[in-house]
Amino acid sequence: MKTADFIIVLGCKKCGKCDGICETGALTHVDGIASVDHEKCNLCMRCIKVCPNKALVYLD
Repeated sequence: MKTADFIIVLGCKKCGKCDGICETGALTHVDGIASVDHEKCNLCMRCIKVCPNKALVYLD
């Protein structure tokens, strides 16, 4: 299984749009800022698609 190759950039505005969107629990929030557990991420990209601020960026 491939691990996640994307990062969270500083553009996270703490809007909460991605809350609960991750089916594997890889996306969490620390002090309102999104964080990804790369071991749990299955690269479904749901978090990236829902982020209105483009704070989640996939690095191919």
